[in-house]
Amino acid sequence: MEIERANLLAFSRMVIRDVLQNTSENPHVIMYEDDPNAEPAVITAVKRLLTIVEHCLCHGLRRSLPIIDDNSYSGDAFTNGGFLRHSNAIFKLAKDRCLADTSIHGQSFLQPDPWPVLLHLEQLVASCNRLSETVNTMSELRTGLGKSRAWILQALMQKSLSAYFQHLVDGECPQVPPGLSVPQPSSTNGLDTAEDELKSTTTKRLPREFFYHPGALLLNDEGVVFAGLLVGLSSIDFCFALKDNLGELDYPLSFYVRFQLHVIPYHIFMQYNVEQLDRLFSKQNSYAHVNLTSVIDQKSLLEDMNTRLRKRLDCAQVRQVADEERTTALTTQVDALKLENRSLRIAIDHFKNRTPETGTNTSELPPQNGVSSSDALQPHPCPEVEDELNRLRNENEEKSILVRSLRAQLSENQSHTIQLKSELANSRTLLEQKQLLIRQLEGKTRGLTTIVEQMRERLASVDAEKASLDRVLEQLRLQVSDLQTRCSLQQDDSRIQQELLCSLQSQLKERTTEVDQLQATVTELNTCKAVCAR
Repeated sequence: MEIERANLLAFSRMVIRDVLQNTSENPHVIMYEDDPNAEPAVITAVKRLLTIVEHCLCHGLRRSLPIIDDNSYSGDAFTNGGFLRHSNAIFKLAKDRCLADTSIHGQSFLQPDPWPVLLHLEQLVASCNRLSETVNTMSELRTGLGKSRAWILQALMQKSLSAYFQHLVDGECPQVPPGLSVPQPSSTNGLDTAEDELKSTTTKRLPREFFYHPGALLLNDEGVVFAGLLVGLSSIDFCFALKDNLGELDYPLSFYVRFQLHVIPYHIFMQYNVEQLDRLFSKQNSYAHVNLTSVIDQKSLLEDMNTRLRKRLDCAQVRQVADEERTTALTTQVDALKLENRSLRIAIDHFKNRTPETGTNTSELPPQNGVSSSDALQPHPCPEVEDELNRLRNENEEKSILVRSLRAQLSENQSHTIQLKSELANSRTLLEQKQLLIRQLEGKTRGLTTIVEQMRERLASVDAEKASLDRVLEQLRLQVSDLQTRCSLQQDDSRIQQELLCSLQSQLKERTTEVDQLQATVTELNTCKAVCAR
């Protein structure tokens, strides 16, 4: 399976690069049937992207997976007592289950079903906008493979595919995909409601080996690199028409349908000529686009920022604890001052009651010498009592002023504490974002390191092939020189043979001439002999 993982990773890297290059000018991809404005290159690249995502998700998937209820998220069909609320939901659920079972059992071959993996992944990610709820509303989908394909399309449209895969390959990743909100408990329901919601959202995490074989892509380093490659797709706005002909998504891997989500076109690796391959695997091209220095600098900068944020967070926590202790001390002091103030008021009332009352009947007399009856009714305490009352009043006023100042200081401390809490929450959010970015950069760094190692291995293999070809070329050159020497010798022999042939031909001509002369002489002799015989 190592070769399969390497092939899938190489093909996914090339496909994602093609998608990013084709959508660099217009980062909006709209796919629906009979689109006259669709660019063929973009459509082909997106189809290959969907194909490779599906194959990476299904690579090494176990055949026997747990059955997870699709409708476990929605609370409209069930009440607190566990009974169904609507009868229509019962019939619809039974109908969908029957059709799905009939479709599954009617197939003569097995096909991968990653739908339980996606459902379990959604249960682990705390969010209220679940893609499976949208997929379950598509009644044309009957199999888990079709639902998984629709889920992938929905995740691409919501720009959350990379975050889900990052959570899948990293068991300790706690982030929430972008665009998804975390449900917050309502303040009116009290603590019991918040605890109930927390218990309802918590789910036991199953190990990844429960769904995949040990050699699967998502269980190895190639899965981390693949999740890092998917981060670049967040800059593209995808839009797929998921209304008509959704039943085609249920076809197994051997069929060829509208979305073409099933066959990896490895033949596109062979569409390069020798010059393009030389430029692709040359040493300059191998190291020109891999700038690890900037990535390492960015990683160190993020680590420094993370360290500073942690220090600020620790200082803020220390300040918050000190402010809480100070607030507690001030509250205790205010309570003590209130008790002292109450005791002083009781003492004042006691002194007022001890003063002698005079002129009880003066209310009936008319006012004289400009003195009113109300003034006449007032008691006339002794000077010591008046001094004590004045002292107590002054002390009471001072205590009241001190209490007001302490209340103002307490309110300032409370506002400062609230501000520190908000800053602490913001710092925690920034820290989580930085940690997520660091993990993504680490994934990219591992991917780039893997690319560099692969390119170095290819360069070493190319150098070895070049050395072997040089040796073969030298042998061929020696053979050619030997053949040239033999050819020159053969040419000399042929020239000598031609000269000998020419001499023999001249001798043959001479002999032929002599034979002709002798024949003429014989003819004359025969003629003379005949004449003599007569």
